[in-house]
Amino acid sequence: MGSCRDAGVLLCALLGGLLLTGSSSGSKLKGPELSLKGSQHIMQAGQTLYLKCRGEAAHSWSLPETVRKESKRLSITKSACGRNDKQFCSTLTLNMAQANHTGFYSCKYLSTPTSKKKKTESTIYIFINDTDRPFLEMHSEIPEIIYMTEGREVVIPCRVTSPNVTVTLKKFPHDTLIPDGKRITWDSRKGFIIANATYREIGLLACETTVNGHLYKTNYLTYRQTNTIIDAQIITPSPVKLLRGRTLTLNCTTTTALNTRVQMTWSYPGEAKKRASVRQRIGRRSSDANVFYSVLMIYNVQNRDKGLYTCHVKSGPSFKSVNTSVHVYDKAFITVKHRKQHVLETVAGKRSYRLSMKVKAFPSPEVLWLKDGFPVTEKSARYLVLGYSLIIKDVAAEDAGDYTILLAIKQSNVFKNLTTTLIVNVKPQIYEKAVSSFPDPTLYPLGSRQTLTCTIYGVPQPTVRWFWRPCHHNHSKARYDFCSNNDEPLILDPDGNVGNRIESITQRTAIIEGKNKTASTLVVADARISGIYSCVASNKVGTVERNINFYITDVPNGFHVNLEKMPTEGEDLKLSCTVNKFLYRDITWLLLRTVKNRTMHHSISKQKMAITKEYSVTLDLTVKNASLEDSGTYACRARNIYTGEEILQKKEVTIRDQEAPRLLTSLSDRTVAISSSSTFRCHVTGVPEPQITWFKNNHQIQQEPGNPSEGHSHPREETQFRESLTKAEQDFLGPRGICRKKGMISTQAPESVCTGDARQPPPGQPRGEASRHLQTTRPPPMERPSTPAQLPALQGLWGPKSPWTPTTPGGSLFPLLGTTEAASTGDPSFSF
Repeated sequence: MGSCRDAGVLLCALLGGLLLTGSSSGSKLKGPELSLKGSQHIMQAGQTLYLKCRGEAAHSWSLPETVRKESKRLSITKSACGRNDKQFCSTLTLNMAQANHTGFYSCKYLSTPTSKKKKTESTIYIFINDTDRPFLEMHSEIPEIIYMTEGREVVIPCRVTSPNVTVTLKKFPHDTLIPDGKRITWDSRKGFIIANATYREIGLLACETTVNGHLYKTNYLTYRQTNTIIDAQIITPSPVKLLRGRTLTLNCTTTTALNTRVQMTWSYPGEAKKRASVRQRIGRRSSDANVFYSVLMIYNVQNRDKGLYTCHVKSGPSFKSVNTSVHVYDKAFITVKHRKQHVLETVAGKRSYRLSMKVKAFPSPEVLWLKDGFPVTEKSARYLVLGYSLIIKDVAAEDAGDYTILLAIKQSNVFKNLTTTLIVNVKPQIYEKAVSSFPDPTLYPLGSRQTLTCTIYGVPQPTVRWFWRPCHHNHSKARYDFCSNNDEPLILDPDGNVGNRIESITQRTAIIEGKNKTASTLVVADARISGIYSCVASNKVGTVERNINFYITDVPNGFHVNLEKMPTEGEDLKLSCTVNKFLYRDITWLLLRTVKNRTMHHSISKQKMAITKEYSVTLDLTVKNASLEDSGTYACRARNIYTGEEILQKKEVTIRDQEAPRLLTSLSDRTVAISSSSTFRCHVTGVPEPQITWFKNNHQIQQEPGNPSEGHSHPREETQFRESLTKAEQDFLGPRGICRKKGMISTQAPESVCTGDARQPPPGQPRGEASRHLQTTRPPPMERPSTPAQLPALQGLWGPKSPWTPTTPGGSLFPLLGTTEAASTGDPSFSF
C-alpha cells in the first residue's frame, strides 16, 4: 500500500490491519513490523494517522519533536496479539495531523534480541501534505543560522511536506546553487546536502518553491563556526589576597574568534559545597573577536576558601585553562627585610639601578622613600617609586646616601620602616682630559722647566702613577720621527734617570665643588727629550689614562720662516723655514702669485733637501743673483701630522733696486779744547746699505784699543766717531767719506784746538789762540792732488784699480765731487 489519499480513514486502517495480520500468520518476525510499508508515506493534513507496530518483544516509539508535544491529539495503545497472544502490539493514533508533524516515525525493541540477524527497529517517513505550507519550517523574516565548517558536510534543512514539491536553492543576491548529485544533492526528507562546504556557501541562502502559482521561500544564514580560543585570563593578579570575612571576586575573561562559542567552568576548593556563585556574559571586543566573561563570587570568605581556583574554557576540540591562588589572612600585617646586605654598591653612569626591599604585607601598604631624611621625589625627577622598589635613572655620584622605606597601613595602624646605604662608585675622571679640545700637542721650549698636572676624581679614591714613552728617532730620509702610545711605558720616579730630569712628583687632595679631588703634579726640571708623559688613575671601577705629548722645540711656536736680509738686485735671496719635527712634515717652499684675484701656488724647483736636527727640520731656499722679478710672497708649507691640515707661513720679499749713497746731514766746523772729546755724526742712506769709512787728513782712521769708535750700518742711522785730542793734534781733521761700488760722497769739517785761558791770554800770543772757547774756523781750500805720489793713503784704501784712481799725472781724485767748500756744506741732496 503506497497511499491512502483517496480512501477513507476507516478503510485505510482496516487494510493496514489485514495486511499486518496476514503477513504474520504462520511465520516468525524478523524484527518490529509497521502497519505502513515502505520507507515513506504521504497523507493529507487534517487526516488521522493510524500506525500499528507488532513485534516479538516489548517496544517503544520514536516520533518527531512536534508529535511528542501533542498530548491531546496523540494516543498510543498497547496489546497482546498474534497466535496465542504471544506477540506485542501497539497502535499510534494522531488525530488531525498537521504539516509540522511530518518526519520519521520508528518502532524499536526495548531490549536487544539474541539473534544478530534480526532487526531491532523499523522506521517510516511520513509526509503530511499541506498545499498552503510546502516547507516544514518557514523562516521568512529572520533567517535560521546554520553552523558550518569549511571542508565538511552542511545541510540546508528546508524539508517539505510533500516529496513532489520542486525546490530551488538560491544565494543572495543572485546566485543559484544547482544540485549536481555529487557535491550538492536534494533530499526531500533532509533538504539540500552540500558534501564539501566552501566559502562560496557562506552567506544568506533561500529555499524557494511555487505551489498553485504562489511562491514560498524560507531563509537560512550559513555561519562558519570556529574553535579558536585566542586568550583566557583571570583579571585579578595572582595571588589574590584578602582578609577573612571579605568578598572574593574572580573574573575569567576569554577572547575568541568571531565565530567561536565557548563553555566556561570553574574548579575551586569549595566546589563540592557550591560555595561560589557564577555569572556569565558575552561581549564584543572588536569587529573580529568576541569576549566571554565568567565571574565567580564568594561572600564572607573564610580560611577554608583559600587555595587554587581554575577557570576552564572549551570550544569543540579546543581547550584552555587559567588559574590563580587565593590567600586568606586573619588581620593586616607588614614585614620588611633587606634583600642582600645593609650596604649596597652601584656604579655611576649606569642606566638605572633598583633599590628594593623584601616586603610581605596585606593589605597593600602606602610606600614612601626617603633619601638622607627627605622624600626622594623632592630630590630629583630621576627617582621613580615602583611597588616596594625605588628606581634610580642615570645613576650619578650624588645618588650616594642613606635610603629609608616607610610602609603604612593606616586603617589598621600598622607601620614599618627600614634603611639601607647606597655607595655610588665612580670610574676615575681626569678633568684636563675632558676639557682639552685641541688636537695639536703643546710644544715645550728647549731647556725650560715645565709643570704637568692631572686633576683626578673617583670613588673610591684612585691611585695615580706617571709613565714615560720616549719618541723614536728615525735616521732614514724617507721616514719621520714619531711617538707612539703603543710602546711599553716606563714608570717614572723622581729619583730615576728615565727621560727628562724630574724635579718632583707630588699629590695633594682637596674638596672642590663638594668632591674629593686629587691633583698629581709632575715637574720637569730641564726639558730636552721629546716623548709622551702619561698619568694613569685607577680604582676598583676602572682605569683612565691621559697622554701628554711632550714635544721639545727649538723653534718659536714650532714654525718659523726667516729672511736673512732683504736683498738688493744682484744679491742672493736667502730664506730658511724651520718646523718642529714631531708636529709637521712634508715641508716645501712655494711662491704665491695673484692672477685675476686668484692666488696661485707655484712650486719652486731645485729645492734643497731638508735638514733634520734633534728637534726640528730646516729647509733653506736660496735664489742666486736675485732680480726685481723675484719679488713676491714666499710661503713655507708644512702638513700638521695630527690634523692633516696644510699650514702656510708667508714672507713678503721685495728685491730693492740699487740706490747711490746719499748724505742726510753734513759735518760742521768746530773748536775743541785739548784733551777733550769730540763726536762727529754722519747720517747717510743708500741701497744696498752704505759702508761708512772715516778719514783724518786724508788718512783712514783705524779703531784703536781703548779708543773705540761706534758705528751703525742701518740706513738713515748715524755713524759716530769719537776722539780725544791732545795739544799735538791741533791740525785740521781731514775729509770724511762714504764709499760704495755705485759711487761715493764725502763731507769734511776742520776742527780747531784752542788752549790757555780765554780771559787772560799768555803774553806774546794773539787773543784768538788763547781763547778756551770752542769756535769753528773755516779751513783753507783743500788742494787737489796732482800726482799719484801724493795719494798713497787713498790708493791703499781703494786699491790700485779703483775707478777713482787718476790714470794721468795731475789727475783729480774727486773729479765728480766739486770743490772742498761744496763738500763741506753737507748738502743732503749732493750726489753723483
